[in-house]
Amino acid sequence: MTDLLIPPTFQATPHIGEPWLGYIRVSTWKEEKISPELQETAINTWAKRTGRRIIGWIVDLDATGRNFKRKIMQGIEQVERGDPVGIAVWKFSRFGRNDLGIAVNLARLEHAGGQLASATEDVDARTAVGRFNRAILFDLAVFESDRAGEQWKETHAHRRALKLPATGRPRFGYIWHPRRVPDPTAQGGIRLQEERYERHPDLGPVGTELYERKIAREGFSMLAHWLNDEMSIPTTRGNRWAPNTVQRYLDSGFGAGLLRVHDPECTCGLGRDYFDGCKADRMIYIAGAQPALIAPDQWEEYQQHRKEVKATPPRARRATYATTGIGSCGNCRGSAVARSSRYGRGDTLTCYNHKNKGNSECQLGMYVRRDEVEQEIRDWLTRDVADGIDNAPATVPELRTAPPDPRQQAAEARARLQAELAKIDDALDRLTTDHVLEPDKYPADTFARVRDQLLGRKGELVKDLQAVADDEATPDRADFRPLVVGLLAEWETINPVEKNAILRQVLRRFVVTSTKSDQGAKWSLNRSYEFHPVWEPDPWADR
Repeated sequence: MTDLLIPPTFQATPHIGEPWLGYIRVSTWKEEKISPELQETAINTWAKRTGRRIIGWIVDLDATGRNFKRKIMQGIEQVERGDPVGIAVWKFSRFGRNDLGIAVNLARLEHAGGQLASATEDVDARTAVGRFNRAILFDLAVFESDRAGEQWKETHAHRRALKLPATGRPRFGYIWHPRRVPDPTAQGGIRLQEERYERHPDLGPVGTELYERKIAREGFSMLAHWLNDEMSIPTTRGNRWAPNTVQRYLDSGFGAGLLRVHDPECTCGLGRDYFDGCKADRMIYIAGAQPALIAPDQWEEYQQHRKEVKATPPRARRATYATTGIGSCGNCRGSAVARSSRYGRGDTLTCYNHKNKGNSECQLGMYVRRDEVEQEIRDWLTRDVADGIDNAPATVPELRTAPPDPRQQAAEARARLQAELAKIDDALDRLTTDHVLEPDKYPADTFARVRDQLLGRKGELVKDLQAVADDEATPDRADFRPLVVGLLAEWETINPVEKNAILRQVLRRFVVTSTKSDQGAKWSLNRSYEFHPVWEPDPWADR
């Protein structure tokens, strides 16, 4: 009869009549959480009164009406297949609250010969007056949704100004002190206080160790197993950790003393037309009022690690060979992948595009033994990195002033900013502690003014630290010499996975370029190698 999910509570009515689907939606807006049972009763009453028969129910719990990424689309598809005559809702606002989505999907429903009926709004959409009245009701629903959305935006903006997250709730690693606290001695049984977050004495160190383990290249799945199996620590909602849960927590930056918010200047429509993330990926970090669980340099290291992981193909994140994930074809810039050959398993590198997409994607491709590539890498490290530094000419003459080192300047600026940021955090902690222990110690306006000044300065320092991070992160070749010397000394003894981990810190990529060479009636391929170290500008950055 129907392939829709019918919960046990919502069963088809027994009387005979036109087959209809009942649609129940409970809104995400708290003031509109009309119970499913109330909507079910109203629709069943309408069906009996009008001689219809409900053959199935579509239930969207806690679903917004501002988009149509909902189960209602299954109902429209059912009508298009000719099973039910139409869809019945409690009110027209349950169908949707977005002008474009309402128009498109209502037209789709009616084009299939279906109808949309409201159990509590007596509108006959078969007449011009009925369609006009239905349009007014839809416009009113859109207006109410827009008004509620504007109120939420104002609330979020106010909380951002106070350096608080958009929603007040417990956060892992912190003790949450909400603004409204039950107090039988207070008027109305509720006492108001300053909302704040304090570092949890037991869970705060766990949040710190999560960042440290991820920076040490542990995967999100391993971290979830560690929290669930070894530490036996649930989430703030009492659930078990999953890899995506750990990822969301760490990426949020809350443990770094930051708030991840949508860029106010972005016009993508997030929060107005949809709620599933910014399509332009314009999320920014601002300073929060909560104490940080990690140092600013650890947060920057974590961000850099996440960028590297995102730029690495999934299968290349777990190395099998020393060359895994760092090889490219010079003809098409495609990835160099290992394949088995007569030399052995995975002992040959080929161009992925040429092998899997054909000559139109990469005409010549590449085909080279992996041991040959590893020897070329070893020779390059010996020639241009390990020995090249000692053989470099003397730098500046004695009488000439050496130019300033941008990295040294950035490091000095960073140390200065971090010292001032630590002083601001200490001042905020002392101010908050004094206010909690002695509420009458400072006048209310004085406390708020000083707090806002300190939080404003903290926000400026966080921005300045982010600005100098790129300059300080620019590596120098000399920094890698001890790493390369150690790698060459242990080249024959360390395993391929360890070798790959070290090479990734030195090389962006090695490139093998094949060129055609005529030899009488036959032709062969000549190969050339180039290396893109991390301390030089990336020549492929503009691709």
